[in-house]
Amino acid sequence: MGLRDNWTKEEHSWDFFSAKDFKHEWSPRHLYGQDGCDFQERINWARMREYRYGRLQWALKKHGIPALLLNLGDNIRYANGTWDYAWKGNNGARYLLVFPDKPAYFFDTIGIDMEVTRMHCPWVTEDRLDTAITYKFAAGGFAEQCKRYWEQIKSVCKANGVDITKEKLGIDSIEIGGYEIAKSMGINLVPAGQPIFEARYKKNQDELEALKIAAAWGDMGYWKAKNEFAKPGVREREVLGKVVEFLYQLGAQHCWGTNVASGGNTNPYIRAFTDKLIRQGDMITLDLNTNNYYGYVQDTCRSWVVERKMTSKQKDVYKRCYDLLQKSLSIVKPGATTGDIAKTWPRYYDNTQKTCTLVQFAHTIGCGLYEGFWVSQGFSPDYPVEIEENFYMALEVFTSDGPGGNCSVRLEENFVVTKDGISIFSLFPFEEEAVGFIDN
Repeated sequence: MGLRDNWTKEEHSWDFFSAKDFKHEWSPRHLYGQDGCDFQERINWARMREYRYGRLQWALKKHGIPALLLNLGDNIRYANGTWDYAWKGNNGARYLLVFPDKPAYFFDTIGIDMEVTRMHCPWVTEDRLDTAITYKFAAGGFAEQCKRYWEQIKSVCKANGVDITKEKLGIDSIEIGGYEIAKSMGINLVPAGQPIFEARYKKNQDELEALKIAAAWGDMGYWKAKNEFAKPGVREREVLGKVVEFLYQLGAQHCWGTNVASGGNTNPYIRAFTDKLIRQGDMITLDLNTNNYYGYVQDTCRSWVVERKMTSKQKDVYKRCYDLLQKSLSIVKPGATTGDIAKTWPRYYDNTQKTCTLVQFAHTIGCGLYEGFWVSQGFSPDYPVEIEENFYMALEVFTSDGPGGNCSVRLEENFVVTKDGISIFSLFPFEEEAVGFIDN
């Protein structure tokens, strides 16, 4: 019998931990520190690695794929917890084989990179480690090097009980030249993007704690930008540089994709940054993403007016965007679908052109940006994905003062799907003068 089993209702009400169904990883205000320590478990990295590899193995079994070849850096990191330091993400310098019932087999860059892996990643054992054969940039030697690459893959798969000339070899990405050589050698390549995405939809508690820290960094970046960096006479690109510098100081491993648009650059919205000078009274939109906390990212967006109260027009544009965001978020819960989310948005080119404009938009994020599916009116109503507990997502919307105007607003939140709804991790406040006080 447990200590609390005989407590009265009054005793259960006294202390926080008696709260029913509380999960630390769902609570954005319960934020762990970033150091290792002996008095809190915090993020259990070994458990995270085991969970992620297990998800990939589950997906391979589900789709009947006996071997999976990963060439992309985010996928490799997800599968075996090694990092390519961003610059080797798609240059063919390293790759990995995943099997449904065996440990991963890693092909690393021979020399200093492999020695670093041996020293710092003891879970990559010597019997599952080999030399990567680089071929993508071999110029006239491309074909010969590529054949050696595929012979190596065939040999390792065969040693692990898979004949990839008869059984499927799933793959995340390959250039056309490499694909054609594989086919000429009788290798049965099949695309494995969907199984990889499905594996990565659901986050465990350690992934959510990492995402919570990334979201907190985003909130801090917005505070710095709004209160210190974005001032009249400062250029958009300077705001970008200062925010990125600040995020690296916090501990980010990689920052990119930060958009800064002000004044007329918000309508039409330039999703980039320029050398435009920011003026007093400009609406400014800052889009922060991939301020990478050990691979895990945030992707949020906020708008505000620089060094002046909002005009009535700016308030109207902001309030319409905020209301649209809240309407969309209210739909998200287990059992709802991506089609249900998309139907909350007003008609746009997504509808008429059956595409995704990334304007009224949602997507999964995690160990990398766009980790799983996109949500768009162009396809989600016809091909809905059911939302499940522990999906982690970003949802973003946009409004403007119309053609010929000079003002738009873009707002975006990051959240985990809980058993009853969502828990929002991005906590930087909205503009009270437009929407009133928000109690979060």
